Amino acid sequence: MPDSALAFVETSKRYRNGTLALDAASFAIEKGARACLLGPNGAGKSTAIRLLEGALAPTAGRVWLLGEEAGTPWYLEARRRTGVVPQGPGMYPDLSAGEYLGYVRRLYGRGNIAAVVEVFGLGDHLQTRMAQLSGGFQRRLTLAAALLAEPDLLLLDEPTVGLDPVATRDVHDYLAAVMAERTTLLCTHNLAEAEKLCDQVVILDHGKVVVHKALDELRRESRPRLRFAARQGSKALLAALQRRGVSAEADGAGVLVATEDARAEAPALLRGLLADGLDVYECTPLEASLETMFLEAVEGRAR
Repeated sequence: MPDSALAFVETSKRYRNGTLALDAASFAIEKGARACLLGPNGAGKSTAIRLLEGALAPTAGRVWLLGEEAGTPWYLEARRRTGVVPQGPGMYPDLSAGEYLGYVRRLYGRGNIAAVVEVFGLGDHLQTRMAQLSGGFQRRLTLAAALLAEPDLLLLDEPTVGLDPVATRDVHDYLAAVMAERTTLLCTHNLAEAEKLCDQVVILDHGKVVVHKALDELRRESRPRLRFAARQGSKALLAALQRRGVSAEADGAGVLVATEDARAEAPALLRGLLADGLDVYECTPLEASLETMFLEAVEGRAR
């Protein structure tokens, strides 16, 4: 698919143990997009990333990277224009951070080591063995290596897995800056991370593509909700809404009500609850979160 940054065309991957990780999956990411690849465990996300990396070959179908088909003589040059942050940091215990960056530069044939060292704050750690770096600095180093050759495309496989909140925040800050300049496919279980960093969503389930849409479009299609909270608590709210034939679910001290038009329906519902003697102190229209939309897509398919 020459016009796309990456593409899967009726792509299947079956492992030797019989597991079908991808099942005739087709989707394409255009140049300049920042897409997240989501799905339950075993959905085929990491397999898709490894196919793009060239670490695996498809059992059937085709895989394209920066206009070149995987397995062809021209694919290697496309791979050199791709930066990869793997799920595991891939530490080489005998190499220092500086030696590793030098090795990556020789592998790609280009790159300004001093520039990425400054961007990721690695100057004081170049003599440190990779395996002795903290988790946060290991991630900084893998990001620096992925960006060293100034790639056109980034493949990020769970870039913050296992990191503490401070290190996660730092990596998110770095990613937000570098993703703005290049096409990105982010594979993650962290839905808040995906929502923060991406503008497109691809959801896999049992190896099949069940959703591929812009995040804004998916949000518009999701049913809006209202959140109510009252001094009497969620049980009293649920009972009052049930008497009025309104379905709701508990949400901590409050309740959530699915609506067709949250802002249009809120006044009547609020008046009714106040008339029932409930001391309502919150009535908030909620925009659907990516977590909500993800669960709707996956659970809806299961049903």
